[in-house]
Amino acid sequence: MDLSKIGFFQLAGTRLDYLAQRQKLIAENVVNANTPDYQARDLKSFDSVMEGIRPVETARTSALHLASTRTTTPYREEGKAGLWESTPSGNAVSLEQEMIKGSETRDAFALTTSLFQRNVQMLRMAWRNG
Repeated sequence: MDLSKIGFFQLAGTRLDYLAQRQKLIAENVVNANTPDYQARDLKSFDSVMEGIRPVETARTSALHLASTRTTTPYREEGKAGLWESTPSGNAVSLEQEMIKGSETRDAFALTTSLFQRNVQMLRMAWRNG
């Protein structure tokens, strides 16, 4: 069975590639924290990768089912760039901000790999029982 042909696993692989690239940029920012005129870099949000993909919506098959209260639009962070200062040498790397981004990236990586493993386990169980 080729897992790369299943949509969830394609998405998980794309997410893991994105997170690896983001972690690389965060590491480069930390390394250059004292380089004059260095500007911190980051990738666009993963939401931009997901643009054009229709969100999954629940279907009400009975009038007795509760209606969903969740919105289908993803949350986006905007306007954070102005919160951090640059040094007199022109360096705009904030180690605190980079550590926050690194922690978020690590957590997203752990979540994605956990979901990947759980789905593989479900497929194995279904394959053994089916």
